[in-house]
This record gives sequence, C-alpha cells and structure tokens, in this order.
Amino acid sequence: MIRLNADWKLTTTAYAHQRAAIEKLSRLRVGALFMDMGTGKTRTARELVWLRRKRIAKCVWCCPVSLMEETKREILRHTSCIDADIHMIGPRTREKNMPQTGWHIVGLESLSSSPRVVYLLDKLIDGETFLVVDESTYIKGHRAKRTRRLIKFGARTPYRLILTGTPIQQGIEDLYTQMEFLSPLILGYTSRRAFQGALAVLAPKRAFSAETMSLGEVCRIIAPYVYQVSKEDCLKLPPKMYRRILCRFSEEQTVLYQAVKNRFLDDLDSYGTSDLGTAIFRLFSGLHSVSCGILPSGFLGAKRLRNQRMDALFSELKKLKTSHVIIWVNHLESIAALDEDFPKVFPKMPVYTVHGKVPAAVRTTKIDLWKKRGGVLIATQGTGGYGLTLTESHRVFFYSENWRYALRLQAEDRCHRIGQKSSVHYITLQGESRFDERIRSALSRKADALEELKKEVRRLNGNKNAIRKLVEQAV
Repeated sequence: MIRLNADWKLTTTAYAHQRAAIEKLSRLRVGALFMDMGTGKTRTARELVWLRRKRIAKCVWCCPVSLMEETKREILRHTSCIDADIHMIGPRTREKNMPQTGWHIVGLESLSSSPRVVYLLDKLIDGETFLVVDESTYIKGHRAKRTRRLIKFGARTPYRLILTGTPIQQGIEDLYTQMEFLSPLILGYTSRRAFQGALAVLAPKRAFSAETMSLGEVCRIIAPYVYQVSKEDCLKLPPKMYRRILCRFSEEQTVLYQAVKNRFLDDLDSYGTSDLGTAIFRLFSGLHSVSCGILPSGFLGAKRLRNQRMDALFSELKKLKTSHVIIWVNHLESIAALDEDFPKVFPKMPVYTVHGKVPAAVRTTKIDLWKKRGGVLIATQGTGGYGLTLTESHRVFFYSENWRYALRLQAEDRCHRIGQKSSVHYITLQGESRFDERIRSALSRKADALEELKKEVRRLNGNKNAIRKLVEQAV
C-alpha cells in the first residue's frame, strides 16, 4: 500500500488558539476539537494529522457530502499535498479502482445509505489509519447505522479525531455517541442508558429524563480529551448586527394556518403517546410552510401562497450597494419562487442557487462564481450552512428561519469567521404569527423550538384536553 507521503508539509501558520489545541491533543491518540465555527478547527486537525504522518498510511476524513469538495480544497490550501494525493469516494469508486492515496474523503450520509461505501471503508480502514469525523454531531443517534458503523471502524484505528462547533444541539445526550466513537473508556459507561442513569434524576413513572443531567459533570469527565474555544475568546472579529422585518400574513396564509392547526386538533384524540412526537413535527412543518408562503403537505391548491416575504426582501435589496449577498431559505419551493422572480426585478443581478439536489461539484462551481463575480447566493441552511467560508459577504438575509438553533448559528458563521473585515448584518424576515414568535424566542435562548414544544407536551402525560389547550395557545 502507498503510504501518506511522510515528507508533506504544512504551508500555513497556526493561530495562537490553534497552537494551544495542537499542543493539548498531540499528546493523545483520540480527541475532540469543539471549536466555534470560523476559528479554524479543520486547519488545526490537519496539523494533528501531520504530526502522525510517519506512523500512519492514510487519513480517512468523514464529512457531510456538501463539504467534500471544500475539504479537498482546504487540504490543498494548507499543505504541500497535490491533487493526486487526495481521493474523494464517490459514485464511481469501486474496490478495483480505488486509488492508494494518502487522503480519502467520504460523505457521512453515505455511511447510512450506501452499502458500497461501507464495504469500501471496511477494506480501507485499518491499524494505520487516522480517522477524522468532521461535523461529529452527525453521529449523535446512538442506534443509527452511520453511528454504529463509524464506532466499529474507529475501534480499528490508533488515531481518532472529531470536529464540531456545536457539540450539543438538542441535549446533553448528543455527547454520548461522540465520546463513544473516540473511546468508551472516556465516559466509562457500557451503554447510553447507563450514562443516563448515572447522571439523571429519576423522574415520575421511573423514566430517566435527559433534561436533568449535570452538564458540568460531563464536561469535567471529557475535559482531558477536548479542546474548546469560542470566537469571542480567540478572535477579534467585527460585530454582528441584527434586524427583523415583520411580514403580515395574507388572507390565504391566515386561512391555511388555522387549517393546519385544526388538522392536528381534530386528529388529537386518535394519537397514541408514541404518535405525538410525529404529530407535533407535522404541525410544525405545516405551520412553517404556511409562514414561508408554501402550501403545506396534505392540502390542495397552488404551491405558492400570496405572502409579503418576497416584496420585503426585494425592497431591502434595492437599498443595498454591496456586491455579495446571501439569502438563506428552508424550502426548495422558496428557492424556485425566488429563482423565478429575481430576473423580473433585478435583470442584471447574477443569482446562484445551492441546495441538496444540486450535485456537489456544481455547488462548488456556483459558489466560486459568486465569490469571484458577486451577486446573490440563495442556499438552504441544511446544505450551504455547513463548513463553507463565505466572508465575501457582510449582508445576509434569512428569508425563512429554521426552528433549530444549531442550523441558524451554522448559517450565520459562514460569514462571521477568520477573514471577515466588515460588520455582518443579518436581516430576518419573520411572519406575524405566534408560531414565528415562538421560533424567535427559542432561538434567542439558543434552543430548538420544536423540541421545546415536544417537552411541554410530554409534561402533560397524555392529557388530551391540556395538550389541546397548549397547542391552541402556543401556536
């Protein structure tokens, strides 16, 4: 087997906080970089790989599919490695044609959906592999195929590293599988339930509640294996500026908004306890669609609803003189609507759309063109909001707001990171409804609005009248 060239070099210099991380984790075989987005954790990780270059044959770098091209580009930018040293495991990769390169990049989603990729990694990962999981919250589901497979592969390797700026997205349990991947000895529990039982207060009906776990105790246990830093502690970046624009509902939105609520309330008596979580998600999704001007699932009619969001957006854009603008959305239908109407209002403005259905190579080309030529980048938070550096822009619109705080923060910090020279202005278009206000309130507390409502429902212990009253008042 061809080894990772031991003579490759780093071509950039680490910042002081990156150097501190390297000094701490270089003494360990496993570790976690819980560094805020924009603080350069991938550059830090590459130096940790470099320090082991004479002891490993290859590095397998797992990241979201949307980041594979960017990851390759970053390796080339920070090291003396050349294109031939890096292989991205893609649709055409087979065992017979897999090059024996030093770097292998694989999409995390493929570990769930592609037996072929799992088979290739089973052949590839061995005792001379450095295994990196970038955006390690992708492995938080302890029963998920992706999680179990990564833990199995990781057990073969001498060196394992996880990277994320948001290690806890929905609760302290998010940490369990991330630490299990590094080593089950770190937390010292044989199962997730044992972990819960040790740190949770016994709730009514003898069910363990993750909400009562001691975060401080868990942090103390994992501290020797983690380097954590916030942007405020290590970087002097221009400030973030926030503004919200309230958008009144059209009559059509108002009618459908109530119809979505009525659908949930009418079906409430038929839901069992195990069905409520799914029903709340369906309620949230429907209300979110209506607020964003999209026909909710299960209703008949035109897919686009009359709404003020697009008028408000175009009005703001007409005032701007900046060359690079980003618009974050949550629905593909919103992207289609914007893509259709932009040329009518701004015929000379280049518009680049990025979402999950656009092939990764095409997404990279579009983003490169946007960086070079300017214009408007319209992207979904789930695809464009991870891992990219978009410091060319300091005017960012949230055309629609996701209820998950982690996605909001990820999207914000594409611009607010190393390399940004200007204050970044974030303009959020918010529907005038209790649902939209609930999302805003949750995000201001760094919380997930959907999970909060689910917890409120669970506290009612299946009391349908109380749940009905809660939903009527909460959204």
